[in-house]
Amino acid sequence: MQELELRPKPPASVDERGRAGNSAQRLAGARSLSQIRETWSALDSLQDTPMQQSLWTESWLSASGVSDRLRVIVTTPPRESPAIAALVHHGGLSPSLMPAGAIELGEPVDLSHGGPRTLGPLCQALARGPFPVHLPRVLATSPTIIALKLAYRRRGVVRVGPSKPCPFVALDDSWVEPERHLSPRRRQDMRRAERHAERLGEIVYSFLSPSPEEAAAVLDEAFRVEAAGWKGRERTAMSFDQVVGRFFRTYALAAARSGILRVALLRIGGRAAAMQLAVEHAGRYWLLKIGYDESFRQASPGILLLRESLRRAATEKLSSYEFLGGVAPWIKPWTSEERATVSLSAYPMSLASASALSRKAVARALGTLRRQWRWMTRSEV
Repeated sequence: MQELELRPKPPASVDERGRAGNSAQRLAGARSLSQIRETWSALDSLQDTPMQQSLWTESWLSASGVSDRLRVIVTTPPRESPAIAALVHHGGLSPSLMPAGAIELGEPVDLSHGGPRTLGPLCQALARGPFPVHLPRVLATSPTIIALKLAYRRRGVVRVGPSKPCPFVALDDSWVEPERHLSPRRRQDMRRAERHAERLGEIVYSFLSPSPEEAAAVLDEAFRVEAAGWKGRERTAMSFDQVVGRFFRTYALAAARSGILRVALLRIGGRAAAMQLAVEHAGRYWLLKIGYDESFRQASPGILLLRESLRRAATEKLSSYEFLGGVAPWIKPWTSEERATVSLSAYPMSLASASALSRKAVARALGTLRRQWRWMTRSEV
């Protein structure tokens, strides 16, 4: 990963490096992001995932209205780029800090940094705080895992558990013809769906990188398509979820201003039949939302659009196609590759951590007793 030096500094003595490594800027509340916006924006291009960028956190805070619970730590090691932890304080009986929208959106979210070496001081600053830090879903290859373990080695406990993997496609020239990666039966199904679509009207694929001025109208159409399917019936579409829908609209508009927004549309007979909402970052295509109009169900418009977006990503020489979310039946025909993720919890030596750990221990004990009781009382066949 390329390193970014925001503020060139003269060489520091060992003592100065030690003091600087232990310093951290701590901010709280809604004004925190405005105070670090320039610093964080300079880091955005260095992040492995779009969920580590400032756009993601700012959009969630704006949509959810929890900016007052934001807690920010910024560290800048000598001659290194900064590292940033922008976490939301969750109160209750077991208070903790978590990335913005980590639970509600369910995507892998990590700390923001300019390289693994910058994470040490940041994780040490987190370890000196009173609250547990939870990253519910983080890539298993993340350098944050090692950095937290080292920082908490004498200051607390770090626990790592499994989380659901993210499917992806490692793209190469063969994906210019995506059908080659399908089974013969799946290829036949694809041809049948395409013939059905052709009977309904002209097939037009649009792959858009809308400007900020164009983005609002494009998003309106994409939201309408998503709501025309089962998500609309079950009222889980973005149009019906005020917070999540507001997040994706806010995020997409911000992504359009940054030039990374990608919206794919399939029109059949002049009507929008399927859509994809995505961003392009770090040479990868990140698929955030999909949807299709159920009146075109027999033409499998979502699958046809997926095929063409894979083809386009390969043609554009992107390195991978990231499905995000989790493994789903419609993804399996295309890939068996997965990025492992873990849940990461760091507990400093504090009363808040002791409370959280004891509650988790009680919950685990109750779960064990329930499983034992079911085994003891099961009926024998």
